[in-house]
Amino acid sequence: MPIGSKYCSALFTCACLVSSLLSVQVSQAQVQQKPFYLHDGDTVVFYGDSITEQRYYTQWVELYIATRFPHMQVQFFNEGFGGDRVSGGGAGPIDQRLSRDVFPDKPTVVTIMLGMNDGSYIHLTPEIESRYTQGYEYILTSIRKTLPKARITLFGPSPYDDFTRPEKFPGGYNATLTHFSDLNRDLARKYNASFTDLNAPFVAAIKKGIGLNPLATQLFLPDRVHPEPWAHWFMADAILKGWNAPSIISSVTLDAAKTSITDTQNAQVTGLKGDSISLSWTELDGALPLPFDDANAGAHFLHQLIELENDLNRQPLIVTGLRPGTYALTIDKQLAGNFTDVEFAKGINLAMLSTPMKGQAYSVEWNVRDRDETHFVRMRMFVAQNKTGVSAEPGASNLTQFERLQQKMIYEAAQPKPHNFVIREAQIPSVTAQ
Repeated sequence: MPIGSKYCSALFTCACLVSSLLSVQVSQAQVQQKPFYLHDGDTVVFYGDSITEQRYYTQWVELYIATRFPHMQVQFFNEGFGGDRVSGGGAGPIDQRLSRDVFPDKPTVVTIMLGMNDGSYIHLTPEIESRYTQGYEYILTSIRKTLPKARITLFGPSPYDDFTRPEKFPGGYNATLTHFSDLNRDLARKYNASFTDLNAPFVAAIKKGIGLNPLATQLFLPDRVHPEPWAHWFMADAILKGWNAPSIISSVTLDAAKTSITDTQNAQVTGLKGDSISLSWTELDGALPLPFDDANAGAHFLHQLIELENDLNRQPLIVTGLRPGTYALTIDKQLAGNFTDVEFAKGINLAMLSTPMKGQAYSVEWNVRDRDETHFVRMRMFVAQNKTGVSAEPGASNLTQFERLQQKMIYEAAQPKPHNFVIREAQIPSVTAQ
C-alpha cells in the first residue's frame, strides 16, 4: 500500500497525475557533503504529545532511513502521548514518562516535540511561558543526567491553524507556538542540542496551498491541531533536511554513443552493452526510493507545496548520445516508460516511476508500519498497568520479542537487489486517420 493511501482524506478528490519526468543534472557539488545526523546502531526515541502519537511523521522518517541506508541498523521508538505537556499528562507525570517510556530503551538520539497543549489555547502569559521553559529545562536536565551521551533534537512545535480559518483571538494561537519555537532554539543552544523548526515550513506550505486550493488546504489540519497524514510530510521533510539527509538515492550517467559509463553514485553498473539506439546493463543501487504513489491526488498536491522529490527522492538516470527518437525503458522486463533522447539526456528521475525498486520499497513501508503498531500496543499495556495495577506481563515481553523480529524484517526487506535495464527504440502504434 503506498504511503498514506489508506489514510488519504476526502479533500483530495480531484485526481491529477504527476509527470514522470524530472530534469536532473547531478554534479559532485550537489552531492550531500555534511555527515548525516544518525549513525549505524542508533536508537531513536520520538517523544511528544498527540501529534507525535499519530505516528506519521515518525514513520516517514523511519521509512526514509530504512530505504536510504539499508546497511545501517537504526531502531525507532515512538513515545508520543495525547495531551502531554512538559509536565507530563494522561500517561503519567514527567518523571514517570521519562523513566518508563524513554530511559529503558537507552536511546542514543532523543527528539522532543511539545508545546501545543502547554499554551492552553489562550493568549500567552508570563506564567505560561515560565512553566513551559522551566518544564522543558527539567526534561533536558533529566535526559542529560541519565543519558549523558545522547544526542538531542528539539522541534519547534507544529502549527495551530490560524490561516485557513479566522483567529479565535487577536494574534492567534500559533503566535504562542512560534514563540515556543524561539524558546526551544535557545534551549537547544544552552543544552548542546540540535534544533529544527517544524512550524515555519508547515505554515509556508499552508500559505502556498491556500493560493492553490483553499478548501483542501484547510483540511490539512482538520481540527486546527492534528495534521492529516500527508501533511506530516511537511514535518518529516524538515526533520530530515535538518539532519543533513542526502537527496540522492542513486545516480547513473551513461554515454550510449560510446557505450560507456560516465558517472555513478551509490550504484554499481555491470555488463553494459549496446549502441546509440539500444543499451542494456545490470544495476545494483545502494538504496531504495521512497514509495510515493505519484498518481495519487494527495501526493500530487503535496509535491506542489514542498520540494519533496528534490529534497529527498532523487534517482536520476542520464543517458547521452542516443540517436533522435523515442525509447522504451524496461527494468526486469517491466515497462517503466517511454522517453525521448532529449528527455534521457536531461535525466529521468526513476524514483517517480513505477519500478521494481519502488515495489520493493512498499514492502519496507508495510514492515515499518507493522513494527510501529506493535510498539504502540506494547507501551499502552504499560500505561494501563500504571493506571489499573493489572500486570502487562507476559504479554509485553512477548511483544518485545516480536518487535525485535519485525525490526529485522524491515532491514531484510530493504536490502537492494540487482536489476536488468534495457533501453531500446519504442514501438509507438501508428494512428490511422478515419
